[in-house]
Amino acid sequence: MEKGKFYVVPKLPYNYKDLMPQISEEQLKIHHEKHHQGYVNGANAIFEKLEKARKDGVDLDIKSTLKALSFNVRGHILQSLFWPNLAPSGKGGGEPCGVLSSVIEK
Repeated sequence: MEKGKFYVVPKLPYNYKDLMPQISEEQLKIHHEKHHQGYVNGANAIFEKLEKARKDGVDLDIKSTLKALSFNVRGHILQSLFWPNLAPSGKGGGEPCGVLSSVIEK
């Protein structure tokens, strides 16, 4: 975790080019470096705003602040779960098994 930051974008377990041709390098970079980073920046900015309000003794609109915080934290968590579920061709996944395989076959 970076100093002063509550959330950070995790490093990918593969390179940006590794998911081609299914996902282009440009598409993956935009999604990881801009989209996911936006959730992280948003959540961290709200934590900074809360800390400043505490120090200054200022009241905030808690309902809207918590709504914005939950949006950004949720986005960060979902993105963080998404990245490890992708893998370069031939380096992960495999055939579904168990209940999932049965449902797909039906």
